[in-house]
Amino acid sequence: MRPPPKKHSGRRAGPTSSQHVILDAARTEFSAHGFEGTTMRAIARSAGVDAALIHHFFLSKGGLFSAAVQDVFTVPDLMTVVADGDPQAVGERLAWAYVRHWESPDMLPRLVALMRSATAFDGASLAIRQFFAQTLLPVAARVGQGRHELRASLCGSFLLGIAALRYVSHTEPTASLSRRQLVGVMSGTCQAYMCDRM
Repeated sequence: MRPPPKKHSGRRAGPTSSQHVILDAARTEFSAHGFEGTTMRAIARSAGVDAALIHHFFLSKGGLFSAAVQDVFTVPDLMTVVADGDPQAVGERLAWAYVRHWESPDMLPRLVALMRSATAFDGASLAIRQFFAQTLLPVAARVGQGRHELRASLCGSFLLGIAALRYVSHTEPTASLSRRQLVGVMSGTCQAYMCDRM
């Protein structure tokens, strides 16, 4: 009989592939159980690796969590998509950009994991603060009328509220709106926060 395969305890060949496998397993676990309910051992078991390999790549559960959800708020080409075009439709373009991004099959579990863990792990709060600083603040600075940090903060808070209602708590009627309906009700508020006089 062949001996059972050994688990890897050090750097595996092809570290990029190993990291992707671990991150995919972590996203599944964090989405299902939140930050506090997820263990490194469970992630290692799901990924088929030794827990030491996770520590090797990510140092801690917090580091792994941050890596697993860091792209939740990073919409590709957000500045170009939102800022270029009719200034009266900034809010609509911003709403469409985030709804499409969040509802993509690979992104939605990461969003849910982040939202469910936001009150249990400081790293989740950090990810949200970085969302304001790295994504919405530059947009507000380019299309707004001053008070850019306030605009980014208010708009970000609104987007997070919508995400919590629709994707985490499944609160009606928000949860059942079509994408077009959802963007329709989001656009005016996003437009006001980003472009109206304050």
